[in-house]
Parts: sequence; structure tokens; C-alpha cells
Amino acid sequence: MIRTDILQLAWVRDAALSGTARQARTEAHLTLSEIAELCEVDPSTVWRWEQGMRAPRGEAALRYARVLQALACRDVLGTAA
Repeated sequence: MIRTDILQLAWVRDAALSGTARQARTEAHLTLSEIAELCEVDPSTVWRWEQGMRAPRGEAALRYARVLQALACRDVLGTAA
């Protein structure tokens, strides 16, 4: 695993645990199923991440981080609905 992946994992785990990830998803009007599809995981997995029951891990966590970062960029660029 490369350094940027480790930093991404730390960031996405913090976002999930702090509620930032759920907030970003709900503000973007995305369902658990939609995020799960993008991350290639089951919706229950995303739910567990958002509830702090499990920490995002591996490639799925990196995909989750990319989705959340895309949502953040969307907000910064003023393209939020």
C-alpha cells in the first residue's frame, strides 16, 4: 500500500466515524444503495460504516473515499442541488 492510500484510509475512516460521510451522502440526496453501488459493496456495509460499527477497509474504503471526495468537490464548486 502506498502512502497516499494510507492517508486516504485514515481520512475516510475519520469521515465515517465522525458522521461527515453520512452528512455528505444525505446532502447530496444519495441513498445507501447508490453509494454502495459506487463502492461495489452491499448497502448494509455502508450503513455499518456510517454507524461506526465497522471501519472502511481495503479497496472498498478507497472507493468510498473517492466518492466522498467527489461529493466534497461538488459542494466546493457550487454544483450542489
